Amino acid sequence: MNIAFYPYWAVKTLLSLVNVIYIMVITTFIYGQTGSILYAAMFPFIRMIARITAGFTLPLLVNRFPFSRMLISIPVAKAFIMTGIAISLNHLTSQLTLLLIGVVILSFLEGWESPLLDTLTPRLVQGEDLMKANSLLSFSNQTVTIVGYAMTGFAVMNWGTSQTFWAATSLSWTVLIFLIALGSLTRGIEEPEKSVVPRDVLREGWSILWKNPSLRLITLMDIVQGLAGSIWIGAITLAFAKEAMGRGEGWWGLMSSSYAAGTMLGGILTVALAKRIQKHLIASMTIGSLLFSLLTIAYGLNSLPWLALVLCILLGPAYQIRDVAQQTALQRSVPTESLSKVYAAHGILISTAMSISIVIFGLVADQLGVRWVYLIGGALFIASAICSLTLSRVHRNPHIAKHTKNM
Repeated sequence: MNIAFYPYWAVKTLLSLVNVIYIMVITTFIYGQTGSILYAAMFPFIRMIARITAGFTLPLLVNRFPFSRMLISIPVAKAFIMTGIAISLNHLTSQLTLLLIGVVILSFLEGWESPLLDTLTPRLVQGEDLMKANSLLSFSNQTVTIVGYAMTGFAVMNWGTSQTFWAATSLSWTVLIFLIALGSLTRGIEEPEKSVVPRDVLREGWSILWKNPSLRLITLMDIVQGLAGSIWIGAITLAFAKEAMGRGEGWWGLMSSSYAAGTMLGGILTVALAKRIQKHLIASMTIGSLLFSLLTIAYGLNSLPWLALVLCILLGPAYQIRDVAQQTALQRSVPTESLSKVYAAHGILISTAMSISIVIFGLVADQLGVRWVYLIGGALFIASAICSLTLSRVHRNPHIAKHTKNM
């Protein structure tokens, strides 16, 4: 494994933890100051819109500035803004507008930073190590997210929002140190070719997504899964625990913990099976998607609380195998110099799909009942599995497969 991968791994892991702390602290702060669920809900909505907008503008930045400069300057700006929010958080109780402005700026920076960092994985790691790298990144991200939510909740209760936010700020500066180390180890990284026509720059990522048959199908799978992904948000899982299981918040917590345990188990499994999954990417996507869909449908039809816990645990490995295989397949379908633009376009589509699905499944739960949410979600995951079978046929076609790297 390339030595530069290790500071990169640390960066991605710490950023996941920073993101968890940041989201929980700001949500808690806004709700505590306003007492309004609507105002608290505006925070993730504003973040999503800002990140989608940033995704549209990222190709212009990539075309204008050197990759190495953006890799440092964006995290520097983030660290300074988070420091400013940390210093003034206790004084923003009557100036929530200023806080939301800071959130918009941070979200823009995140919308630029995330695709740029994602492009580094296949640049730092090649061959059989790519699958292992994606497995390690996914496992650490899931683990830190799970632990982060528990730790942040405890910290906010005992230390307050301001002190907890300082922890996120300190971690942001730590991320910057690792990025500087990473930059010194990747000075020879190839810069993408620059286009002189802004219109061509903005269309490049979208054009690659559409013209590459394999990438088009992988993206369609991600969109379908994004539409179904919101069935696991807290509000819907809590409603399921109460309405379908006849249990309360305590059992809801057990179900969430079971899914978290399953996800961590899946992360260990994908690391152990990295070479096998690497050799059979499409088969892994198909099996993972099909298992996830069947388990989701079984979960939606089930009325036994203990069986719900078992299904939650089993969902984790199926999710991890599918997700890591798809991520690796996407990376191998795109030239590394075009990855940032492709990731930007890809991220816009997935974020939009998830935003729409939250509204749709909220209406489904209210009008048809929460069980239908999981049955429809399971059907969408089956559609994703069918897409992966189509991808297998595309890959076997020599004329079409020439657009795609080896899978």
